[in-house]
Amino acid sequence: MGVQLSACGVICSQCPAFVAGQSADPAARARVAAAWHDLYGLNFGPEAIACGGCFGPDEAVFPTSRQCAARRCCRDRGLVNCAVCGDRPCARLERAQTNWDGLEERAATLPEPVFREFVLPYCHARQRVPPAAG
Repeated sequence: MGVQLSACGVICSQCPAFVAGQSADPAARARVAAAWHDLYGLNFGPEAIACGGCFGPDEAVFPTSRQCAARRCCRDRGLVNCAVCGDRPCARLERAQTNWDGLEERAATLPEPVFREFVLPYCHARQRVPPAAG
C-alpha cells in the first residue's frame, strides 16, 4: 500500500491507530493507547485503537475523526483530500489542521523513535494539503 493521506494532510497509512488496526496483535493497540494517553492526554482503551483511514465508514474511523468537518466534506464530494478542492481557503480544513499545529516542536523533547512513531505522521499536514489554493 502506498501513502494514504487524510482529508487535511495527516499520513493515515503511518498513523498508529491505522497501523495497529491492521495488526492482529492486541498488544499493539494497548501500546498506542498508552502512548496517546501520555503524549496527548487521550483516554481511549485499546479496543478503540483502530482506524481504516479518513475515508472509511464512520464505524471504521477513529472516534475523534468521525465528526471531522473536512473529512465529511471530502467524503460528500468524493474528493481524495482537501488539496484537490477549489473552495479554499476553507474553515473546515483550517479547523482540522489546527489540531496538528506545533507538533513538530515535540521532536526536541521526545526520544526520536517515540516522535517518529507517535507524532511525525501528524506533522506538516499544512505542507501536504496547503490551506489556500495556489
